Amino acid sequence: MYQELLFFGRTFLAGVFLAVCYDILRIIRRIIIHTSFWMGLEDIFYWCFTGVFLFFVIYTENDGVIRSYALLAIGIGAWSYHAGPGKLLFELAVYMIEKVLTPIRKWRKRLKFQWNRVKIFICKQKMIRNIRECKNEETKKKKSSKQDCDA
Repeated sequence: MYQELLFFGRTFLAGVFLAVCYDILRIIRRIIIHTSFWMGLEDIFYWCFTGVFLFFVIYTENDGVIRSYALLAIGIGAWSYHAGPGKLLFELAVYMIEKVLTPIRKWRKRLKFQWNRVKIFICKQKMIRNIRECKNEETKKKKSSKQDCDA
């Protein structure tokens, strides 16, 4: 009986861990806007990870025998995290990260604007240099043709 209770507790914690992992995925999605293709790909990777992780937990703890109470413990663990501290922690994490990222995004826009100005200036300088080189070549040709005529 003691082993079954330990197994129940470990699978409960596995459910909590999987819920935390999905919340991290949700936070990333909230911060970085994704298309539906990338969200689907992330979900596929998450569920593959979940399957491998649960197989590992059940195989190592219970010799691969799937027990209904283990599945129930995983579900209860995920639900209790989501219903309890999960909502608060998710909103707090999103708020803190957005609080940090908002100034960074503003500075990024300013730096990008300045960088674009530098690139435009460099392009203008290259164009001016090319024009000067062409004019110098023309004047060299005129001088050489003039010298040829004098000789």
